[in-house]
Amino acid sequence: MSHPGSRTGVAFPAPTSRLPSRTRAEAAAQRLAHASAALLPLLTVLLLAVNNGGYYPTAWGWSALGLLWTAAIALVVRSSPRVGRLEVAFLAGLAAFTAWTFASVLWTSSTTQTVLEGERALVYLAAAAAVVALVRRRSYRALLGGTWAAVALVCGYSLLTRLFPERMGVLDAIAGNRLSHPLGYWNALGIFAALGAVLALGLAARGRNALVRALAAASLPILLAALYFTFSRGAWVALALGALVAVALETRRLSFVTVLLALAPWPAAGVWLASRSEALTTRQATVAAAALDGRRLAVILLALAAGSAAAALAVSAVGSRVAFPRGARVAYAAALVLVVAVGLGGAAVRLGSPLTAARDAYDAFRAPAPPQEQNLNERLFSFSGGPRIPQWRVAWDTFAEQPLLGTGAGTYEQAWLLHRRLPGKVRDAHSLYLENLAELGAVGLGLLLTALCVPLVAALRARRRGLVPAAAGAYVAYLAHAGIDWDWELTAVTLAALLCGAGVLVAARAEGTRPLKRRARAGTVVAALLLAGVAFVGLVGNSALAASRDATTSRPAEAAAEARKAQRWAPWSAEARQALGAAQRARGNPAAARRSYREAVERDPGNWRLWYELALVTDGREQTRALARAARLNPLGSEVVALRRAFREARAAGS
Repeated sequence: MSHPGSRTGVAFPAPTSRLPSRTRAEAAAQRLAHASAALLPLLTVLLLAVNNGGYYPTAWGWSALGLLWTAAIALVVRSSPRVGRLEVAFLAGLAAFTAWTFASVLWTSSTTQTVLEGERALVYLAAAAAVVALVRRRSYRALLGGTWAAVALVCGYSLLTRLFPERMGVLDAIAGNRLSHPLGYWNALGIFAALGAVLALGLAARGRNALVRALAAASLPILLAALYFTFSRGAWVALALGALVAVALETRRLSFVTVLLALAPWPAAGVWLASRSEALTTRQATVAAAALDGRRLAVILLALAAGSAAAALAVSAVGSRVAFPRGARVAYAAALVLVVAVGLGGAAVRLGSPLTAARDAYDAFRAPAPPQEQNLNERLFSFSGGPRIPQWRVAWDTFAEQPLLGTGAGTYEQAWLLHRRLPGKVRDAHSLYLENLAELGAVGLGLLLTALCVPLVAALRARRRGLVPAAAGAYVAYLAHAGIDWDWELTAVTLAALLCGAGVLVAARAEGTRPLKRRARAGTVVAALLLAGVAFVGLVGNSALAASRDATTSRPAEAAAEARKAQRWAPWSAEARQALGAAQRARGNPAAARRSYREAVERDPGNWRLWYELALVTDGREQTRALARAARLNPLGSEVVALRRAFREARAAGS
């Protein structure tokens, strides 16, 4: 039978009923609140993503500054801002973690890197503060929609660089033809796309209007095609976990699963067709061949996007007009359970008991990485963790030496160079949690986990609110992937995940939450402005340092001037003195360069590179000591051995 607007059976949310009449001013204020909530993630995540994913320090200053000013202005302008207890807990956790990161300058082996880590953490604290201060409870959907839109736009652009390489292609020898632009790292782009796909699924199933549902569904083939071309195995696992969490949290699980089943074939077809293109899935394909296959695939993906949008609208229309009998719903649910049971049974037959499967998976993860194959499709079927196990072992051993406080934020790279058993440059431990355990000790990891777990508590409380299950699923996907990669260092990726978590917190805000008291608002505004001052100092110092490095070879005088500016704004930074020394070397002034490098090693004596560069501008005993110190800090470094050989040959030739 046809029942327009019915919510029984496998029905979907009917178009929302008309709201009570209200004044034009109230309606305009509500529209402004929704627009502000959507623009906050759309602009921030988008701008950071196209700026190398927000990886470099030059992006942290302006992003933190903008977010902190947004929070301060919102607290001043809004008449009665409300903040729930879980939001306060989230902010307090991030604030405590950021403070602990900065506080580790008291015991760190690298003040320079520790301060930089604190500046990055400040971006995440500022984002949480901006959301809590700006976004109203009714606008949480707009916040999540803006986050999805930013991710979809970035992934769509990234996919275009693969499909039209002759016009938009980006050459990246390190990536090995894995899609990584504009973030710069393929695994990060993979989890970014996975996060967006879980949000898109939620919007397609629970969007309040047809246009949103259609656009979200249409983005799925694009997002998953982009994910596929990253050839990131961990991102696929995280996507599956995120979707599973979303399904588990859904209160109208049957209808959500129906949308999932209706939409899944469209991106699946796109991924299958993408895998069939030899030119787009091999390392050494010619640009001409890739362009030909790319144009064909682009047309197909557009058609699949249209089909996905039509499917979402069709399922929603049927669900809102047809009430299915209880018996039919029970039979449908039983059929789904049977399919899952058969699938699990088949997996058990193939893989063995859960214990056996877990042991085999662990052994496969520990196995050495197979040789790089020309066909990147084969990479997806290798479970090897590559060098992660040695990296994690170094992190754990470092924690064992300093279990309470750690060695200081940003010092993992020094620990790796000192204790590694295989060559290869590694800056991060490929695990957010183990790296924090090594650098900030049990206290630092505890503060971080406390903050990150708050949105999960909110998700359980607010699971009945439309987009909360999908947002929580996207957030969990990030948390899982961050355990095996360095997503935290790419602020665009982490910010998108934290915005999902913050959206859940806003949705969980109680209806009767009291407005902030005047003193609390004033204190928060003052704190935001003070932190904005910290961000501004970092912005000027990091920008000057980047400008100095860019100008070292071609404009050494300008490079020296920018390095001195960086020194003034970041007097603790060894990198500013390193840049000044490089500029002075380029200008043919070794005496001045020696002074700069000596000051640099005083501020960061654990940095082997500074000792190495000091050796380049010294001679005699000082040069010998500098090289010996560099060798102790980087025992497997080939650069020190090569420099020693070059010095010996130069002395022999001179004699």
